[in-house]
Amino acid sequence: MKIFAPLFYILFCCSLCFVGCADPSHAKTPSQTHYDIQATLLPSENALLVTTEITCAAPAEGISALKLRLYAATYSEGNSAVGPAKVREAYGKVSESYGNVEIQAVEGEVPVQDYDLGQDGSILTIRFGRKFKKGESIRLSITERIKLAKIKHHLGHYDGYYSLAHFYPELCPFRDGKFFACPLSDHGDPFSHERADFTLQLTLPAEYECASSAEEIGREKQGTERHLTYTLSGARDISLVASKKLRSVSASYDGIFIKYYYENDAHAAKTLKKIEDGLALYSRLFGTYPYASYTVVSMPFCEAGAEHSALSVVSNALSELQREEVILHETAHQWWYGKVGNDEYTYPWLDEGLAEFSVACYYREKAGENAYRAQINKAREAFSIRLAIKGQDGVRFDKTLAELNEGYYDRVYCGALLLYAELAEKVGYRPLLAALLDYACRYDGKTATPNALISSLSASLGQDLTDFFQTWLTAALPIE
Repeated sequence: MKIFAPLFYILFCCSLCFVGCADPSHAKTPSQTHYDIQATLLPSENALLVTTEITCAAPAEGISALKLRLYAATYSEGNSAVGPAKVREAYGKVSESYGNVEIQAVEGEVPVQDYDLGQDGSILTIRFGRKFKKGESIRLSITERIKLAKIKHHLGHYDGYYSLAHFYPELCPFRDGKFFACPLSDHGDPFSHERADFTLQLTLPAEYECASSAEEIGREKQGTERHLTYTLSGARDISLVASKKLRSVSASYDGIFIKYYYENDAHAAKTLKKIEDGLALYSRLFGTYPYASYTVVSMPFCEAGAEHSALSVVSNALSELQREEVILHETAHQWWYGKVGNDEYTYPWLDEGLAEFSVACYYREKAGENAYRAQINKAREAFSIRLAIKGQDGVRFDKTLAELNEGYYDRVYCGALLLYAELAEKVGYRPLLAALLDYACRYDGKTATPNALISSLSASLGQDLTDFFQTWLTAALPIE
């Protein structure tokens, strides 16, 4: 796959258009897309009732339809949220548990002509009675009932925990004249989120605690129910975890409210300090943290962790050392996913490699060169073993999620980390960090591509890195 071919003189000229990011904490402008969500969690039925009002701008002249992603369909029978190797870990047994999503109403300020859910039920296409001008405001409302599968995953329930991520219908990004709908995937992060603003009103039983990626601006108890109101601006998504079991500790860093939710962590204060340390270091290296708060939740989860805007999930089955590394990785995603967005389905290495390199940088800054090298060597060992067994084509990582269903971690995480480690050797560790800061500033709030990354780093470092990246992505360089 040939993904980049920019000429260096073009890169250099384009670099003149960028100004230094002396103050990366510039105020956010309102996003073009706003989600106003009303949700009710019904634990007795393991169900979620959701009404989502969406306001957006028509992305092109003359469009008469919108496409939205219904990630909740991932858990319906006939689809698969996890691969065969993860079934027991995800469901706690050999057989799977299924959920479903039922669309109850679709309405628009401009009358809705019709709608359909596509072959696998995950893409909602809404057709209107007329065409829109580019930039014209479109308002619509979607009501749905979601049955939650019993699964330790992004969306579902398990052991008294309700994980509510990607639960609302989300507009598909509009690129190259069409809507891009990420296919479903049983591994990785099949997401491509554009920046949006959110408000959320959540109703749930009063005895439940809720960890949210958003800022809580209202809390009211009415009888046996609790009503919570949240707001979140300039974010890639909004997510929640609800349970009766959650306890929390909190701190603050540079005006950012930090909260750690857990059930059983004998070292909760130490964990909270690690979260704060990671946030502080990445802020120094890569620019100001993009949100007003940051929340980490330890809960049943079949993967090591997962990132959301202003919230990270870590598995409660991890050891203390594992939890530390996962927290540092997911916290790095607040820059390489949250601040700088990318298409995680088409280019999964783009944010995962940067998050892994950020962890290695954390250990170098905090514990010294040997700790940094230890992170690099772990990745080199895994990547080298796979290279020896599978050959060059078995380790190249310039592929989509669908093409990386085997050896995903060794390629996307380890391979991409080695790329950045080698680049640091080539151009210097400190110059590379400065170039990554430039990249984070230039694409703050935007969605970057491999071309954007390579162009930005090339301009910042004063040399064309196209061939270097292409060689690593295709694994054409022997690993020593």
